[in-house]
Amino acid sequence: MRAPRRDQLRNRQRLVTAAREAFTEQGPDIALDEIARRAGVGTTTLYRHFPEKEGLIEAVLDDLAAAVKDNADRAMEGADPVSAFRAVFTQSCDMSERETATFAQLAGAGERADHHAQRLITSVVGPATDRLRTAGRLRAGITAEDIASFVRMTLTADSDDARAKAIHVMLDGLVTPEPAAVP
Repeated sequence: MRAPRRDQLRNRQRLVTAAREAFTEQGPDIALDEIARRAGVGTTTLYRHFPEKEGLIEAVLDDLAAAVKDNADRAMEGADPVSAFRAVFTQSCDMSERETATFAQLAGAGERADHHAQRLITSVVGPATDRLRTAGRLRAGITAEDIASFVRMTLTADSDDARAKAIHVMLDGLVTPEPAAVP
């Protein structure tokens, strides 16, 4: 299979950027022809890249999560398991209020979008969760899918202060205390 041409990649990115802005401003119910207009492409080009609106919503969710994923990858590079987990969890919740609202609204656009959002968050928190579990510091019975759900809960907080409190309480409940040293 051939790699996409540069103009195809550019048009796809223009569509995702335009959709992100449009979804942020008007929600997921905005008409696709309006997104194509904002991107400066025809509707045929939009449908060539995204035959279904759900695919475009998923691409915007991916775009919103990209910086969070990059931050999570950096947090995993050298820190101990607890610090890495705390950083990944915190950074997974660290979108601007506007990005958070858009992510939550798009995740709620339908079952397919909801599952995609959950998979995205799970892929971000999964490695840190596994590392914390291997170190024996994750509360028993907690999965990466649970952590992704907890992250999504924090995204619904009404303010940055409320989100910070929710993150603090969740982290305190997820990370077990370090075992006492045996003399």
